Order: sequence, then C-alpha cells, then structure tokens
Amino acid sequence: MKRLVITALAMLAAFGMQAQTAVGHWRDCLDYSYIHRVEVAGSTVYGAARGGVAVFDTEDRTLQTASKITGLSDVGIATIAHDPATGCLVVAYTNSNIDIVDRGHVYNISDIKRTELSSNKEIAAIRFHNRKAFVATGFGIVVLDLDRREISETWFLGSGGSHTSIYDIAFSADSIYAATAEGLKRISLSEAHPSISDRWSTVTALDSVTVTMLAYYDGTLLCAGHTYDPLLLTLYSGTSEILSGEIRSIHVGAGRLAVSVDGNVIAYGPGMTDLGTYTAFTWGTLDANDAVFATDGTLWVAHPWAGTIGIAPDGSDEAHQPAGPSSGDNSYRLRSFRNRMMLCPGGHTSTYANTYLAPNIYTNTGAEWRGLDLGNGAFSGMYDVVDAAVNPRDTNETVAALWGGGVASIRDNQVQQVYTSTNTEGALHPYTVGGYSSLRTGCVAFDKKGVLWVALSNTDHSLASRSRDGKWKAYSTAGLSSNLRVDKMVVDSVRGYIWFAGADNAIFVHDGESRYVRVNPNNGSKLQTESVNAIEQDQSGNIWIGTNKGIKVVYDGYNAFRNGVGTGETAPVSCSNITISNGDFSEYLMAYENITCIAVDGANRKWVGTASGGLYLLSANGMDQLEHFTSANSPLYSDKIVCLGIQPRSGDVYIGTDRGLQVYRGTATYADAEPQPEVYAYPNPVRPGYDGPIAIKGFTRNALVRVTDAAGNTVYSTQANGGQAIWNGRTANGEPVASGVYYVFASDAEGGNRSVAKILIVR
Repeated sequence: MKRLVITALAMLAAFGMQAQTAVGHWRDCLDYSYIHRVEVAGSTVYGAARGGVAVFDTEDRTLQTASKITGLSDVGIATIAHDPATGCLVVAYTNSNIDIVDRGHVYNISDIKRTELSSNKEIAAIRFHNRKAFVATGFGIVVLDLDRREISETWFLGSGGSHTSIYDIAFSADSIYAATAEGLKRISLSEAHPSISDRWSTVTALDSVTVTMLAYYDGTLLCAGHTYDPLLLTLYSGTSEILSGEIRSIHVGAGRLAVSVDGNVIAYGPGMTDLGTYTAFTWGTLDANDAVFATDGTLWVAHPWAGTIGIAPDGSDEAHQPAGPSSGDNSYRLRSFRNRMMLCPGGHTSTYANTYLAPNIYTNTGAEWRGLDLGNGAFSGMYDVVDAAVNPRDTNETVAALWGGGVASIRDNQVQQVYTSTNTEGALHPYTVGGYSSLRTGCVAFDKKGVLWVALSNTDHSLASRSRDGKWKAYSTAGLSSNLRVDKMVVDSVRGYIWFAGADNAIFVHDGESRYVRVNPNNGSKLQTESVNAIEQDQSGNIWIGTNKGIKVVYDGYNAFRNGVGTGETAPVSCSNITISNGDFSEYLMAYENITCIAVDGANRKWVGTASGGLYLLSANGMDQLEHFTSANSPLYSDKIVCLGIQPRSGDVYIGTDRGLQVYRGTATYADAEPQPEVYAYPNPVRPGYDGPIAIKGFTRNALVRVTDAAGNTVYSTQANGGQAIWNGRTANGEPVASGVYYVFASDAEGGNRSVAKILIVR
C-alpha cells in the first residue's frame, strides 16, 4: 500500500532536470496549463491538472510537478483536497483510485477502483471532518480514516439503503449534509449509525433544486444546483437565492468564501459580506474553474489555460505553469528531426471525421516545449494537426498536415501559408460529397532531395508532391481505389519509394513518378491479419509493419515493381512473420498484440506500442524482447500507446498514451560513422551512494568499448548501442570498482575511429 516519494510530493522539477535525465529514468510531459482544482496548504499551492499536480511553494518560489513518475499511483485526476488537521493531501482519480499523500509518502487506497459495482463509481468531491475524509461517489459516501489510511465505512443513502449518486458533502456544527440524486439530505453529527439511510432526512425547502455543490460558511449552508434550466446553477443560502449563473465551485479557505461563477470569482467575508469580484488577470479573463483564499489574502485560481494564478491583495498577479506541451494529454503523432521533437495534438475519428482539436505543433529542443505563434490568424477555422515534417534542405521550414484543412508551411514559429486545392493548381484533392468538401491530408514527409510528399484520403489522387522549386503535382491512385483512406507514410531512404497505409488492410507503394502498387500484408505470411496500423523503415532499409496481430517485415521492398506492375496491381512483395522459439514450440512475434506504432532507435532496435499491452523494446532483428513496460510494472501512464517518437541524439523515447505524454531515457543514441569531437559521460563524477547506470556517449556507431583503471587494467568491456554505451560502475564480475579515475577507450570493429574519455568515481 505504501510508496515512498524520496524527498517530497514532487521530488523533481521535471523539465528543469530533463537535460540531465539519467538512463532508464522517466519524466512527464503532461499538460499543466488546464487546472481544474486548487488547494492551499500553508506555503504550498496545489493545482490539479488532468494527469498530475502542479506544486508551487510560495516561500522558496519553486514550481514542481507530481505525477505517477514521481510517486503518485495513477493518472487522470478527478479532484484533490487538503485536510488542515492531518496535513494530508487526498488525490482522487477518474478510475476511482485514491492516494493519501502524507509527509512525503503516498498511501494508495485502491478498494473502490478494484470493487466490482454495477453503479457509477466516479468520485465527485472530498470533504474532511475529525481526521477523516468523506468521499462523495456515484454509489454512496466512503469514509477514509486518514490516520489508519484505510476505508472505515461506506454509507449507501438511497431509498432502502440502495446505491445513489452523492454529488457533494458539507459539515455544519451539528449536522452532515449530502447532495444526492434523491435530493439534499441531512443527519445529526451525533447520530450513532449514519450508514443507515432511513436515519437521514430530506431537506424539503430545496425540493425544486437538484443540489450538486455544498459549502458551509459562517453558520450558513450554501447550496448550488440546477433549476428549470439545466445549464443554470443558482447559489442558495438556506432558502434565499444569492446569485445565479454558471457556478463552477464554492470553496472556503482562510476565513473567506470564493464562488467561481460565470468565469469570475466573487469573494465573501463573514456575514456573507460581498468583498468584490475578480474578473481578469494580466494575460486575460479569469475564467476560473476553482478558487480559494490563502491566509495572506492571495486568491489562488485554477485556470483553463494559464495554470495556477495567484492574485495578491494589492491586485498584482502571477501565473505558474510547469513547462510542457499545452496539449500533452492529446498526443496523436510524434515526429523527430535532429534535436527537435514535435508533438501533433490533432486526430480524426474511426470514420475519418474531425476531432476538432485546436491546431498547433508543440516542439521540444531539450529545454522547453514551445507552441506556434498563432497571432496572425492563419489557422483560423481549422483543426487537428495530424503530422509534421522539417524540410532537410531548409531546416527553418516545418510543414504540417491539418485534417480537413490542407498543408501549412511554418517559418519562424508562425504559419506563413496554408496550401489547399486552390493554390496548388488542384494538386491537393479534397474529399467531396454533395456540397461538402474536406481536404483530408493525413500525413506529410520529405525525401532526402527536399521534395515534400503529402498523402490524402477519400480521393482518387491520394498522393501529391511539392518540388524544391515550389511546384505542386498530383498523382493518380485511381487504380487502387477512388476512396482510399491513408494517414501513415514512410519515404524509403534506400529506393526513394513512398510507402503509405491507412484504415484498409493494405499498404501502398508509389515510385515517385507514375507507378503505384498494392502490398498485401498477408502475402508470404502464415498469420493472417485484418488491419495495418503502423509502418516504419529501419536502418537496414526493411519496412516494419504493425498489424492487429503482431509485426510483419518487408525485407524485399526492392521487388515492389518487379514483373512490370505499376498500375494498382498487387506487388510481388512478401510480408514475413518473425518466428520466435520458446523452448518446445514457436510462435509469431507479438501475435497476440494489436500494434499501434513502431519507432527505431539509434541501435536499430524496435520500440513497439500496443493497443492494450503496453510498450515493448525488441532487438534489431526482433528476435529478442529486451523490455516490456506496462502501467503495472513501471511509471507508464497507460497500456494504450498512441504514438512513439525517438530523439536520436539523446536516446529519449517519447511515449504518447491515451492518458498523457511521457519520456523514457533509453540506452541507445544515434551515431555517425565517425565519433563526435567530444565523448562524455553522465553522471561524472560519480558520487558516493550512486549505483545506477553511467551513460557514455559520442562514439562511432556500435563502437567496441573498454573501461580501464589508471594502470591500464581492463575492468569492463561492452559494445555501444548506436553511439552510447552503458557501464554500471562495476567490474565484469559484478564488483563495484574502487574510487579513482577510469579511462574509456572505444573504436570501430577495425580498430579505427578511436575515442577516449575519463570518469571520476568517488566511493
């Protein structure tokens, strides 16, 4: 039940440390711009985002994050609440899991999550009384003993003791109030058996209101609820209406009441004295999801795009938002180029309709995430960026595919032009039915000559190109289908062919001129599959295919146009299964997994994402499983992997899940044929108490590496993964080496391309 958070709730400033992330460690890239609940505990301000908690210390001015990576048990936060009596922060998740965070430790209460119930288990609110947490759920009230860190009681308040939804709970000096689906109910605090539903009475004065929020302040019970209009929430004090509007929260703190209504915050003092209304801050309208006062009079606001905002008594304000992509919770596709990682937060539905996510590209270059400057309005009325690519001949240009909107050219972080059918001489063909037209550009890629390739869906011209001189050209694919659906593409680095695929159980190949063919994923394969979900080329030129039943590989892509095919025929290309031997029997590689994405790291190893089985790392030939990360055995947020991207120089593996984006520092980095000018190690020096991996990078590709002591005795030898080698600070026999300076020598297999580095170890 207990999990130790090494120093405090948030032990790392996740993005400030990312340049020095150790091999094998994780960090989060969650969206902390949208905060839906705020809590104040002394000098600490907690802001609940969807995936984690932003933690700001008002004394030392540090901003950190807490997530599954730093010790929390889950992702997908429903609400948080702080109990001043015990000092505990209670974190409730959308899957009904609960964490109690107490003095640097996380205690997980998973009983509700694990319990099989036919009724709703969602957690709506958490209130405290007498060192206990009272949790409002979709079936009743769950009482947590914060000292014993366990569930002590469960109250079912529906008629006859049945399940009923509890929306909120409040405590007065002598009573407990519960806002339920059967009305507002009350029971005396002195009642010995509050778990018996018949002991509760219904507050008849509010029969006309479905109460969903409660607060008890200065001797007054405050109720917010639906009236005749389900979009209108009205705040009541007993039976007297105080105000109307879209009430998002009622929050008591530091002797004041903050009501978030219509995006503003109305403050009340004792006697329900109106202390004024907060409507804006430096960057714009307040648009508060929640708000609470601190003891120094600062109003802390949970904002939907600026993070956590503090408004001081003198009217000055400050916004705190941990660095991260503002759409990190909506990862659709990841693309890397040199030191850049680009996140595309768009998408489309299974029927190829828009998901209507705001258009943007978030780029990380090692220090921070940066979105596009959209001030010129070029993306106005557009949605869903689904792919991006950097022009290798002009690295200042990034090109983006917008589902339904065309292709955008981006320079200096601004959209310069959006290409559609009207300004490409008709090269970009839209999907048209009746009076409806949509330019379904599913993916973009550059070849090594700098030619841009675009794949389009639901048209008989599913491929288009833009030459280096800016001329556009459309390519007929009518021989394949007049309604082709494609949103995945690889430009063959060996032959220059364009491989593309989509919803159909097929892969298509175009030679870049006029020939095109269909590749049957079941040709040459004994394991028959129904869908192609991913396509990637490795460093050997092979095409790896992710299907609904594992992985297949095209080793003979050069045969795509053999025997004169080229007008839509099925190509004489084999999609081979990889057979894995398991003792007395054999099976096909990952035959029981639905593959969603594949990425190739610097050592030509394959990272494989699945729809429900987590993340795998396979050897270069796929024969060996090197790692298998799941949400149960690692900080992985979810077993549903949506997309993958690898930053080749650092070895960072970016993992887009359905519950957020995160990064794993891998052991392999990209390497050139010649070593880098400087070979370096991290950590270096290795200080007392450290017993983790030492990453040494900058070698020639797959170099042979030897570590010696000062006398020249070899203590360890290995081979680099791409351009990086890992040493655990031990001898070949597993014994820790003594303090001293150690030398690292590396060369290629022929003894050339030599490099050297020094590592200081202090025991």
